[in-house]
Amino acid sequence: LAASSLASMFAAVTCWSVSLGTATALDTLCSQSYTSHHPHTLGLHLQRAILVLMVLFVPIAGIWLSSEHIFSLLGQEPALAQHAAIFLRGLMPGAPAFLIFECVKKYLNAQGNMHASTYVLIIASPVNVVLNYVLVWNSYIGMGYIGAPIATSISYWNMLILLVLYIRFVDGYQCWGGWTRECLTGWREFMKLALPGVLMVCTEWWAFEVISLAASYLGTVALAAQSIVVQTSGLLYTVPFGISIAASNRVGNLIGMGDARSAKVASRVSIALAIIFGCVNSCMLLIFKERWGRLFSEDVDVVATVAMVLPLVALFQISDGLAGVGGGVLRGVGLQHLGAYLNLIAYYLVAFPLGYLLAFHFHWGLKGLWSALCVALWMVGFGELWVIIKTNWPAEVIKCKIRNDLLAACKTSVGSIQDDDERSLVDHQRV
Repeated sequence: LAASSLASMFAAVTCWSVSLGTATALDTLCSQSYTSHHPHTLGLHLQRAILVLMVLFVPIAGIWLSSEHIFSLLGQEPALAQHAAIFLRGLMPGAPAFLIFECVKKYLNAQGNMHASTYVLIIASPVNVVLNYVLVWNSYIGMGYIGAPIATSISYWNMLILLVLYIRFVDGYQCWGGWTRECLTGWREFMKLALPGVLMVCTEWWAFEVISLAASYLGTVALAAQSIVVQTSGLLYTVPFGISIAASNRVGNLIGMGDARSAKVASRVSIALAIIFGCVNSCMLLIFKERWGRLFSEDVDVVATVAMVLPLVALFQISDGLAGVGGGVLRGVGLQHLGAYLNLIAYYLVAFPLGYLLAFHFHWGLKGLWSALCVALWMVGFGELWVIIKTNWPAEVIKCKIRNDLLAACKTSVGSIQDDDERSLVDHQRV
């Protein structure tokens, strides 16, 4: 269990966060292209994203193959390092499938199809349970520990194959257009959105990993309580996360359509929903704070620590919703870089130093770490809200049109941007 947890955290930090951050470029490009004069470019954006992620996975795979040595350098026990590295090697064959699946899912979301991936997961999840039983516990072909990541890898491929079959035979194929050499062009514009997306996702994802790591130095009770609180916070975040996906695609679609006013209204509605559900989540946490920990542990100290920290989690539910939904709106507009700057400042320049002082210098323990996280989330949430309020929506519509025209104009025969589009971009930058 310890080895799989270590491997999962290592995979999240080195691969999933970086790759999914790169894929956020599709939140902007696909949603805006679908309702513009260039809907056929959805397939082109998807191809570019797949190629970029596959190139990116090459060095990541090298890091995974060297993970045993890396774990040893970090001071892990030899047996733990070896088993964690074995887990990563079993997960490696399925990682490309998972990354492509996420890209294809965004391709469908941009077309307003949110249910296809849900259908796929409904089918793939029970199959994954069966695979884990067969490959781990079965007395004939069970492989023990290594069977778990192999089962996960097979499930990732099942998910991708099912989603591709859905597109081919049910819905979504009309925007594909087939593989083309044009996907080898336009990478610069893609990376202008992808790199800020990586920074935006990684700064937040890694911050929570660091907080969990810091909690491990506070003792077993704090670590057990941290596990419960993190899982609770993640569970409550599913609602604003779903709203953020809808907001990203809705705002992007409206901007691509050229409807600045409706895009502004959609962003306001999304923010209102985030605040409403944040209030509901806060009330639920405050009502059940004394009893919630008992669902996970019978240890009195763990339950008491959870009850002490949950009011802080309740305090940032509104800001957490604003941060999640606001991030979705920023991705729909194409302003990932602003979200990245806010995350970088709030988590790394404020939360980490403050958390260290409160938890270890003033001996607040786990309460100190979550107090710092609460401050960071309020900074990010209201910072993104301010950015959205101040957004010049007509100007974003113009930027969207220019970007779509530039990407649509990429031709392998010339390998460059048409002169008139370059002049349009220069004129816009001057304005």
